[in-house]
Parts: sequence; C-alpha cells; structure tokens
Amino acid sequence: MSKEQNLKAVPYQDILDVRSELIKLRSWQKSLVYLDEFFDGKVTRSKKDMRMRYYSCQQLYQVFSGDFEGVLKESEEIVARMVQRGKI
Repeated sequence: MSKEQNLKAVPYQDILDVRSELIKLRSWQKSLVYLDEFFDGKVTRSKKDMRMRYYSCQQLYQVFSGDFEGVLKESEEIVARMVQRGKI
C-alpha cells in the first residue's frame, strides 16, 4: 500500500453521531409539509383563518430554524473531529 492509500478508520461513535443528526433532520420532514401546503397559494380561506395559519407557520418555522442551526453546528463539529483525526 502506498502512503496515499493509508486511510484511517472512522470511529463507530462518530458514525452514530452523524446518524443521530440525520435522524433529527428527518424528523422535520412531515412538519415541513404543512408549511409547503400553506405557502403553495392554492388554499383560499377567510382572513381570520389565514392569520391563525400564518401564526402557526411562523412558530413552526422559528422552532425548526433554531433546531436546524443546532443540528448543523453539531454536524460540523462531528466532521471537524473526524478530519482532525486524519484522512477518512
């Protein structure tokens, strides 16, 4: 084996950590469909109903945005640890 092919093993815990972060992101999939339905513009409702739906979408987005930032930061830290250990 040449020096260029000297690959280091990725610790199993790092693999589990990345998998955990992906599961967190996947958990948003069904909730975000609601936002897509709201913003597609096909539903016409009363102004009161639209205000209520807008508020709920706003809250959903704020929670998602905060969680997404946390997952992204954690994922970047995991990848940085993997890179510091050597080539993958």
